[in-house]
Amino acid sequence: MKLIPQKKFFRFISLIFVTTLMLLPSLYCGVSIPARAEASPEVPEASTDFYYNDQANLLSEETRALILTKNAALAPHSIQLVVLTMDTLPVTGYTQRVEYLRSVMQSWQVGGAEGRGLLLALSVSDGDYIAVAGEGLLSHFTTDLLKSLLDAQLEPDFSAGSYDAGVSKFITEAASQAETFAVSSGSQPVSAKPAPKKDDGVPVLLWVALGAGAVAVLCIAVFLLSGRQSRRYSPRRGVHRHAPLVTPPRTNVLRHESHTPIIVKSARRGDGPSRIRKL
Repeated sequence: MKLIPQKKFFRFISLIFVTTLMLLPSLYCGVSIPARAEASPEVPEASTDFYYNDQANLLSEETRALILTKNAALAPHSIQLVVLTMDTLPVTGYTQRVEYLRSVMQSWQVGGAEGRGLLLALSVSDGDYIAVAGEGLLSHFTTDLLKSLLDAQLEPDFSAGSYDAGVSKFITEAASQAETFAVSSGSQPVSAKPAPKKDDGVPVLLWVALGAGAVAVLCIAVFLLSGRQSRRYSPRRGVHRHAPLVTPPRTNVLRHESHTPIIVKSARRGDGPSRIRKL
């Protein structure tokens, strides 16, 4: 396997890391902006009295005391009746408002873990009111029963602008129906307290940052491992890295060299006969 030179590999990893950092803002914007656009309307905090949140200031002290009294009687059966008044609900349309009120019930934990709760909401400016039952009361507080209670107990006073009187009558009759449900279902008395509000979860930006950090750590680890392998298995030039190096064996045979005799003649006179020297 042919290894990539360290310089080229380092440039490649650096390019990936820089590109990832540059894409972080666009990734965050691309994920979070649609989420914000489609996010549900803000749910108000539960009041200190919990059983009524009178933002529109419609309820008298007598009606507020009545709501607390009825809930005290229903507390052993884990049944809660809550009233929410607002100038205008933040959503329009019946289905959207029901979903919004269910999110309010979930946020406030109306009815506890078993969902034995009933929420009555009044939207004054557009003349609307809705009652939503929790999962634990649906078998008794059916759509027909809720409509009957609203038409008979709330509608006449609501149309006349007597919102306080209508809420008082509705809560009184709803509490009576809840007592009937508790007796017929044979529920054991238990205490029902609102559960603590859960966290919304980890922000999207944190997940993106963690992903980028993991990519960076992985790139650094791969680079370090590649550097070690290249130093350990660096190939020799002109020799395949898997080819064995062959060293010629030493020989114990002496080299025999023969020199051809060279005859040198003396050219000087009087030196006598020529001499032959072997070099």
